[in-house]
Amino acid sequence: MGTPSQLRGLLSSENVIVAPGCHDALGARLIARAGFPAVYMSGNATTASLIGSPDLALLGMAEMVTRARQIALSVKLPLICDADTGYGGVQNVFRTVREYEAAGVAAIHIEDQVFPKRCAAMPGVSLMERKDAEDRVKVALESRQNRDFLIIARTDARPALGIEEAWHRGERFAEIGADMIYIEGLKSRQEIEETARRFHGIPLFFNVLEEWPWTLIPARELGQMGFRIVIFCLSATLLYARTMQEYLEILRADGNTSRLVSRMMSLHDYEDLLGMEEMKSMEERITKDTRS
Repeated sequence: MGTPSQLRGLLSSENVIVAPGCHDALGARLIARAGFPAVYMSGNATTASLIGSPDLALLGMAEMVTRARQIALSVKLPLICDADTGYGGVQNVFRTVREYEAAGVAAIHIEDQVFPKRCAAMPGVSLMERKDAEDRVKVALESRQNRDFLIIARTDARPALGIEEAWHRGERFAEIGADMIYIEGLKSRQEIEETARRFHGIPLFFNVLEEWPWTLIPARELGQMGFRIVIFCLSATLLYARTMQEYLEILRADGNTSRLVSRMMSLHDYEDLLGMEEMKSMEERITKDTRS
């Protein structure tokens, strides 16, 4: 399990932190094995994984925290989680922060949509009033027990109210004391660059979504602009969905999977990824100690 202080340490370096998204512990183990420094758990991807539904606030806090705990326990990397709106009012935000923190998460982002929320890439996003959004961030900051636990203040104002309102909210969140600012839904490279200029010296969080090709800026370049954490929220889940679709089409057409064998991970590598050898060694050691 990673720790908040581990993520804080990464932020103190000059390197941009690339955190690929995943929706389960298997994905997290693959991210760790590939050598990335952090893992991101997407609310959209988790909703699809758990209940096969779109990101329309259909999962509750308890379901999200349970999945976060499972992922956090599977790797030694810090986990960054989508905490949506905090799942309700002020008291809900308080509990959300405490629960994610207790689950072993290193950071969460909380947004300024009204509850129930929807994915910011969908039409019909509705936002809280500025004051209420600021109060949500204040409560989140006051609720954490470990000062290293990162509160990332997210605004979804860009698609709903325009870039100037998004910048204003981000600036207010920074003044309140949010650890990082996350302006979702930037609509062009120009807006991305201008956001980096306006928030110079303030840690920025960035989301790459392939549906928005202007976000496909190399992570190193984003880091040079001033973005400190770059997530790829849905990439792995979209690839999983396409691969699963192709597998089923081939199985239905051929009646077997011979065309896919060369693309599969071997059973040995799969078991190694899941820690089979470590478990065997532990079992043998415990059994030996008990017998002696």
